[in-house]
Amino acid sequence: MSARVAELEREREEIESFVALAAHELVEPLVMTEAYAAIVAARLDAGAHADSIRDLEALGSGATRARLLVETLLEDARSTGGDLREDAVDLNIVVRDSLSLLRPHIEARHADVRVGALPAVTGEEALLSGVFTNLVGNALKFNPRRGGAIEIGADAEPSLWRISVRSDGPTIPPEDRERIFEPFNRGRGERRVRGAGLGLTICRRIVERHGGRIGVRPAGTNGTGNVFYFTLPN
Repeated sequence: MSARVAELEREREEIESFVALAAHELVEPLVMTEAYAAIVAARLDAGAHADSIRDLEALGSGATRARLLVETLLEDARSTGGDLREDAVDLNIVVRDSLSLLRPHIEARHADVRVGALPAVTGEEALLSGVFTNLVGNALKFNPRRGGAIEIGADAEPSLWRISVRSDGPTIPPEDRERIFEPFNRGRGERRVRGAGLGLTICRRIVERHGGRIGVRPAGTNGTGNVFYFTLPN
């Protein structure tokens, strides 16, 4: 039996290596397409070549969507396999780094991001960073186009921490609050949002691997605002 287990583990590692290589080979030409579409569009005179510029922008946008899909699928695969590291992780530092990554989007939307005191937990820092980046990124997408608040905090319960990300977007209907965590699903009316619809699925898998659970509830009773929360063992 041990020989078979070792063989399966070797096969899994080979598949992971192949997937990583394939993703790299797919992403590189897409990045080049994005870059050259932007470069050529910038060289053209806007008055004389409006149609060509629009076509190049569409080409670049399509390449971006394809690249994001490949990267998200790879992240999804990575989030489900391998041994989970058990390091001491200061969530204050994790959130600081996530917000730094999202700063251009925060500034573009003039969002008011407030962060309360967060605990130190045990887990894998890179994966937990992905949870915060996804949840805050989603909050930015669905907040008002200008303004709106995002609040990040934590509450201690007897055997766990409850981490929350509150935002001002439209309240998610009850029938969608579980469905949005399924692969390739979004809430209704999300046409203006790009992405593969896997971000929340990845968040759920990461949180569950850390021994917690994730969900969403309304922030209030006026039809505006959501609180995405997840738990981690204390």
